[in-house]
Amino acid sequence: MGYSLHAVQSLGAPFVMVDESVFVIPRQGVVRLGKHHFKLLFILDGRIEHEIDGVEGRRKLEPGDILVAPPVRHHVYINSHPRKSVPVHVVRMFLDAEHLATRARRRVRRPESDLSDYVLHHFSKVEQITGGIDNEITDLLASLRREVDAKAPGYRHRVRALCTSLIVAVSRKSVGARVRSLKPKGTPSGHIVVAAKEYILKNLERDISLGEVAWHVGKGEEHLARVFKRETGRSVFDYVREVRVNRAQTHLLDPSLSLTEIAEKCGFNSLSFFSRTFRQLTGMSPTAYRRQTQAEIQPQR
Repeated sequence: MGYSLHAVQSLGAPFVMVDESVFVIPRQGVVRLGKHHFKLLFILDGRIEHEIDGVEGRRKLEPGDILVAPPVRHHVYINSHPRKSVPVHVVRMFLDAEHLATRARRRVRRPESDLSDYVLHHFSKVEQITGGIDNEITDLLASLRREVDAKAPGYRHRVRALCTSLIVAVSRKSVGARVRSLKPKGTPSGHIVVAAKEYILKNLERDISLGEVAWHVGKGEEHLARVFKRETGRSVFDYVREVRVNRAQTHLLDPSLSLTEIAEKCGFNSLSFFSRTFRQLTGMSPTAYRRQTQAEIQPQR
């Protein structure tokens, strides 16, 4: 049981489609995938287990994980919870397996000039990146959702560009049992912003003060505020609000969650503040957004 929304197709090779998908695994249930695409999955919500060719044994699949999977013959989602079903919310990027298989037979590859060759070079096997959705990928996924929601002229080109950026970002990660924390490259100011964003993402469900973030990055409040504004074009708390609303948009796709529960999960201290902030950033109320997304739902492919 599942559904797809925010789907964008006709992006050109090597892409087939990108969408958001919600599927429900019944209690103590197993879902066997009948179609095996070349795919990248970004897990936004839901905790289950899975078994897939190319990865030994049963593995946990949790929010923040990324799964890269060339076509396989066996992929199973498992919910071992004895009492409740589990909704799983993912962003899925499907790549053209036939096109890539044809390209793979070529003797010469140019991964730095051809995106299909880049995919073949970096994604030759199944990889699960635990905790791989960092602030860079979070920002890219948020931008992807905004483009699809707005559908402004040229949005398909922007979506393709964002998908390309996601592929590059994932390929640069160190994969294995855990993702290693790599020292970010760039300017000292860039390091401060990266550290601040990472701290905010990890603590989004509770109150966050500027002083707390500043202490975490080892700088004064005024210095952090000035650097963050210069590097990102917005204040620290503008960023906090945007990330909270983006996470709320994810939770609004789960009809079992009330608006009060969503507000609490996203760090808003009241329902009225949540509703007011959501409307300011999206132009509609949480209820209207939920109604709109429900109208867009398509059967899961």
